Amino acid sequence: MQKTFRSIMFLGLALLLALTACGGQAASNQKVTITVWDYYGEATPLKPLVAPFMAANPNITIDYQALDWDTTNEKLNVVLTGGTPPDVVTIDMTWLPKLAALGAYTDLKALSGGKLNGVNWADAYTPGALEAITYDSKIVAALYDFDTYALYYRADLFQQKGLQVPTTWDELLAVAKQLHEGDKYLYEFDADTFHGSQWIYESGGSLMSADNKTVTFNSPEAVQGIEAYESLLKAGVAINWTTDQGERIQGVKDGRIAMFSDGPYYMGILKSAAPEMAGQWKVAPHPYGKQPGSYLGGTGLMIPAASKNSAAAWKFIQYAMQVENEIGVYKLAGAAPALTAALQSPEVNVADPYFGGEKAFAVFLDTMKTAHHFPYVRQWTDIDAAFTNGMQQIALGQKSVKDALDEAAQTSTTALSK
Repeated sequence: MQKTFRSIMFLGLALLLALTACGGQAASNQKVTITVWDYYGEATPLKPLVAPFMAANPNITIDYQALDWDTTNEKLNVVLTGGTPPDVVTIDMTWLPKLAALGAYTDLKALSGGKLNGVNWADAYTPGALEAITYDSKIVAALYDFDTYALYYRADLFQQKGLQVPTTWDELLAVAKQLHEGDKYLYEFDADTFHGSQWIYESGGSLMSADNKTVTFNSPEAVQGIEAYESLLKAGVAINWTTDQGERIQGVKDGRIAMFSDGPYYMGILKSAAPEMAGQWKVAPHPYGKQPGSYLGGTGLMIPAASKNSAAAWKFIQYAMQVENEIGVYKLAGAAPALTAALQSPEVNVADPYFGGEKAFAVFLDTMKTAHHFPYVRQWTDIDAAFTNGMQQIALGQKSVKDALDEAAQTSTTALSK
């Protein structure tokens, strides 16, 4: 009797496992539709992947939706608090502080089994890039392209005037004084967190403490960095670029701007918007005070936590992150692919005739080694706004650097306490 009972139990268990296996197989063959939000615009490297991906994966249909940057940000904030989110969304890395703190993401480390297309996450990216997508030991998004800042400069003017590319702040100020002519050939001053943080990092400062509990962008090191930045305005060799002046490219083309700090994506803008200036521009590491430093941003591919099709979504992300498709980020969008293997590929790491035969991407790859992502705190939007307001007051000469940063820090500290 006991033997018979055990036999029945064994058969029942075997039947259950068989049914479960059949169910799993059915689930894997089930047709699903995933929604993809893409803010890249006309030169998107993602959209061309949709058709071949669906051809290779006939059970997965992609509902591709092209949105601009602002609309994506606005809609994402709405659906994450209630509603149906997309399954894959392009996110600006500057959005991650809020998204990560809210837990609005699927942990890609767990979903992927610790590998991206068979490669360990730590081997797929540089240490700085991996840190940027890691929050609370989880992978928040797959970094698709990256943004760090380097110095764009008019190499033709430097050659005409016999100037050397500056490597320190003192050299930058000296070169800027020799370069400018009246209201032309100036260094662009941008009163925002992206550029302000760069000068703080280059001074050995930080935006917040390591535990993200205390604001530090008004520390002596930070004040020193922004004062060095402000000194270019005071010396009359920088132009405070504001929205009422239009896009930067206008100042570039009419000669008002001869030096500025920005990311690799701007190489594509220069090529498309100012083809007549080929050979006039080059890129170099940005001059610094105590150490190199830059903000680290870019575009990530995220799966919202509420996605009901995370397995299919991850399959599409892995497809987009294949090396040949990452190279397409450069070829189609002119942006810097985030995968180390793609950045080091012959197709990307090429001598660029527009930049005088320079391998410009190599400069940005070096900047990533010392770049810092913005602090991952829920109140980052408020902190960013306070810091930007302070930078604008400094640019307009309304307050001293210390007073403006102290006030911004006080506002930020209040926001942190809520």
